[in-house]
Amino acid sequence: NDVFAVSHRAHASVAGVTDYLKVKAAGFLLEKEMDFFNRAIANPLKPLAVILGGAKVSSKLGAIRNMLDRVEIMIIGGAMANTFLKSQGFAVGKSLVEDDLLDTARELIELAKDKGIAFYLPVDCVAADEFTAQAAGKIKTIYNIPRTWMALDIGPATSLLYQEALAGVKTIVWNGPMGAFEIEQFSRGSLTMVEAVSASPALSIVGGGDTNALINQAGAADKISYMSTGGGAFLMLMEGKELPGVTALE
Repeated sequence: NDVFAVSHRAHASVAGVTDYLKVKAAGFLLEKEMDFFNRAIANPLKPLAVILGGAKVSSKLGAIRNMLDRVEIMIIGGAMANTFLKSQGFAVGKSLVEDDLLDTARELIELAKDKGIAFYLPVDCVAADEFTAQAAGKIKTIYNIPRTWMALDIGPATSLLYQEALAGVKTIVWNGPMGAFEIEQFSRGSLTMVEAVSASPALSIVGGGDTNALINQAGAADKISYMSTGGGAFLMLMEGKELPGVTALE
C-alpha cells in the first residue's frame, strides 16, 4: 500500500486484499507519512501547537478531543470558531454555527482550561453582509459583529495573537484554513498563518486538501516540513485511531 490518502477506508482494495497475500508492505510514501505522524503527533517535540480551521466543529470533534491530551497550544480558526465563540456568549450574527454543538464546545474549552492548555479563539474577524466574491469585508471585533453579518476570516489582531502563540513551539500540526481563503478579501488571515508557520523553526506538518491548496497558493510548500497527502486519513490519525490500510499490513 502506497496510498496514504485512502488508507482510512476499510475497502477491499485497501485492506481486504491483504487477507489473500503472503507478502504485504508499505510503500515509500506511506512509510514517510507514518514517520512524520510519529514525529509530529505520536511522539512530538514539545511544546506542540495544533491549528484547526475549516467550516465545522463536527468534522474535527474527534481530533480536538484526542489532541487535548497531547498539546500545549490549540488554535481555532475558520467558521468552526464561530461555534466556540457563541458557546462563550458572543453574538456572531449570521455566521455559520453548529447550535447542536454549543454545549460540546463549552465542554472542550473547560477541558482545555483544566488541562492547562492555551486554547486560542479569534478576538476579531473580517465580516461581511453576504458570502460572495463581491462582498466588502470589514474588520470587526468579536464584540460588535452586526446581527445580519457573518465572520468570513480571522482579523489582524487575531492573526498577530496566533503568530505570537507559535513563538517557541517545537512542533506544529495544522489542518483547515482560517477563513474563506478562496475569496481574496477573506484570505489574509489564512495567508498570515502560512507566513507564521513557514517562518517557524518548528517541525511543521500540514494536512487536508484546502490547507495544502492554501500553502501552494502562497508559494510556501518548500518552507513546510511535510505536507501530508491525506485529508480524512490525516484527521483519523489526529483522532487517535488506526488506519485500516495500515493495520492490514501488519
